[in-house]
Amino acid sequence: MTAALLDAFGRVRDTAEQYMDERDRAGLGWVEESVTDISIHKGLPDVRVTQFNRREEGAVGADYLWWWLDEDTTECFGMLVQAKRLNQATGRWTVDIGHRGGKQLGDLRRTARYYEVPAMFAVYTGGLIFRRGLPCLHDKEPNCLGCRRMAISIISAYQIWASWESPVDTATMVLNDSIPLENLVDPALPAEAVRDLNLRAITSPELRSFLLQGQRGPREVAKRIFAAVSRQRSISFSAAIAEPMTIASEPIFPVVPRDTGHYPNSYFEHFLRGLRTNPPSYIRDIQQNRPTAPEIADRVAGVVVITV
Repeated sequence: MTAALLDAFGRVRDTAEQYMDERDRAGLGWVEESVTDISIHKGLPDVRVTQFNRREEGAVGADYLWWWLDEDTTECFGMLVQAKRLNQATGRWTVDIGHRGGKQLGDLRRTARYYEVPAMFAVYTGGLIFRRGLPCLHDKEPNCLGCRRMAISIISAYQIWASWESPVDTATMVLNDSIPLENLVDPALPAEAVRDLNLRAITSPELRSFLLQGQRGPREVAKRIFAAVSRQRSISFSAAIAEPMTIASEPIFPVVPRDTGHYPNSYFEHFLRGLRTNPPSYIRDIQQNRPTAPEIADRVAGVVVITV
């Protein structure tokens, strides 16, 4: 990761934070779609955004396809990201991912399966004005950088799958277990070794190295996200099922453990299917300003390409 990329996401967060604080000072409130529109382009040129025409509200469960791309190796990591926001109701923090009786969450999962990438949420937790009643979760210093970075937090749909009917439980998970967007690319934060429950049964030296050794580029982003899910899996009471399964397309790791834990499917497959040897053709179309295929433009609000 580079300092330039960290600065790019810092600009995105700064802009989102200022907008949310300004609206909250005026008592106007804010919605996640507006925060995205106001801030996402501030990451240029390292974070390139292609926006499509607005879809019918709630037609699909996804907002943006994100692709982290290493131009030198062509390796990439894709994820389907839906924007949500932190709310406060009757004195309790909430995040509602159960819109339309869970249909939106189901749509997100199906759309992620269609694109063969993991399903994620980007949760806007507001600026320091909105969160002034929330105790600092970091170093307890004024204007804490950890608290500021929380303004845009990333969490996987699998992590909050079991809590979707409880906005309070979902918010608790977001506040405690999400990853600030900037932390995904901060070179000063080393990616930890992943001591997954299935580690002893994994025979692939490449996959073991991915879990235990330092990584770079798209692999590092994928590992940071996977590590959060693996930690959650480790406290589940269900037994690990390490028998191998094969991932289709062009994954970097084609054979992974089948273990599902308490998730809908194998969490290895769900996350590592997005880590590929080559980007999909529509990414090259976007980079070369060619027309985007209808199956992309009609299903998501836009595509974000991050060069790492």
